[in-house]
Amino acid sequence: MASRRVLILDDCQIQSIIHEHSWSDLIDDDDDIDLYILTSTGALSEKDKACSRVRAYKEIDHPTTDGTLELWSYEMHKKHSFTHVYTKNEDLIMRAAHVRSLLNIKTGLLAETIGAYREKVEMKRIASEGGFPVPPFARLYAPADLIAFIEKQGYPVVVKPTLGCATSGLSLIKSPEELETFLSKKLFTCIDTDQRMDLVGEFMVEGYMKGHMFHVDGVAKDGEIIYVWPFSYLHTCLGFSQEGTAYGNSSIPKSHPLYDRLCKTAQRLLNILPSPIDGLVFHLELYENLDPNRRPDDDFILCEIAARAPGASITHLIDLLSFEEDNIQQSFARLDFCVSVSLSIPKLKEQDENKVVTDLIIPRKPGKLMYIPRECPIHNLKYIPVADIDKPTVYEKYDVNGLNSVCRFIAETKSMEEGQALVEKGLEWFDSVFINTPLDEPCTVALIKELHRYFHRKIFN
Repeated sequence: MASRRVLILDDCQIQSIIHEHSWSDLIDDDDDIDLYILTSTGALSEKDKACSRVRAYKEIDHPTTDGTLELWSYEMHKKHSFTHVYTKNEDLIMRAAHVRSLLNIKTGLLAETIGAYREKVEMKRIASEGGFPVPPFARLYAPADLIAFIEKQGYPVVVKPTLGCATSGLSLIKSPEELETFLSKKLFTCIDTDQRMDLVGEFMVEGYMKGHMFHVDGVAKDGEIIYVWPFSYLHTCLGFSQEGTAYGNSSIPKSHPLYDRLCKTAQRLLNILPSPIDGLVFHLELYENLDPNRRPDDDFILCEIAARAPGASITHLIDLLSFEEDNIQQSFARLDFCVSVSLSIPKLKEQDENKVVTDLIIPRKPGKLMYIPRECPIHNLKYIPVADIDKPTVYEKYDVNGLNSVCRFIAETKSMEEGQALVEKGLEWFDSVFINTPLDEPCTVALIKELHRYFHRKIFN
């Protein structure tokens, strides 16, 4: 029996724009480890099924909404005595912590500590009590709580699930008219009124922050940051999901003044939050603090922090900064796994203090995508088609569980300004050449219009 017996809880229903790896790719031949995997139906690779280190596995249709995940974990623990529980899925982080407590596993975050990294009201309460800046916030048990908050704080406000992922379930309310619409048509749609009529505090409200957004992704050991990568958002996930605007990130080089300020802010927050006894991988989002009367060290305001790796597109950018490209053994994915299951931590390559990686992810637009190019003519800009380039595809609206991107641009430069200019130039080029026809218009008519638009730009621009 291996000294490390790791229960992996996974759900692969959401498509990724980045190539997925096999679990067995993350371990070396010398690693004293066995894997026990519960994942979604059809998700486990043939390589993993044939790997001798994968001692048992089970596939179920929807792990995130199936409570037998815990039953299987409990029964398998009786046979194999797990030492670690690992998940990379944000919507399984809370359940993984409770499984650790159920199985009396001491590594990783437990039921009593996970709220600081998952439940947004608890997270902000702990941070605020520790002196870290947070937006004004309140838990919602009834519409009156929302009305009282707006009466005190004013518009705009953000309402979101306390256990939400990304921008799922988030609403931005900017006026009395939008408040009335939200209360009459949206707030109670989250509950099954055949089962209950009241909210149970699963929503929160907070003041809308106007400051620029940043994120800090890193690894901490015994509460101290050992690896860190600060980024500036070019545009946020909120704009991507609700307004159909592009979403992007730009790494902040060590030579930039923001680098140290963001790193110190991240460590300050970790000093307040509970830490697991071993390693922690985190994704921290911050707002720029625009309050002219803020304290000297209060440069940023907490948006939220998660005890997980960042999204796949961000981990890819980290790979470009600090690891060998296209080598899973030298990747952030392996670093994340090793830290989380107490394996030796791989060394990073020496990072260029001035190197910047920037990406921009272009959203799908409602309609029928008739054409996207295979290549981009812009020098020093990597273009990655995400949507099908060989046949037309239909897209109706943003789906948190679906693939909402049409393409992605990546630039490697010596400054953030240069990188942003390159990817924005890529967006301008793409908008001029792709063909997307309305769903409610005959295909031939719409296509003729799009072709006319395309050739008009070719001739007159």
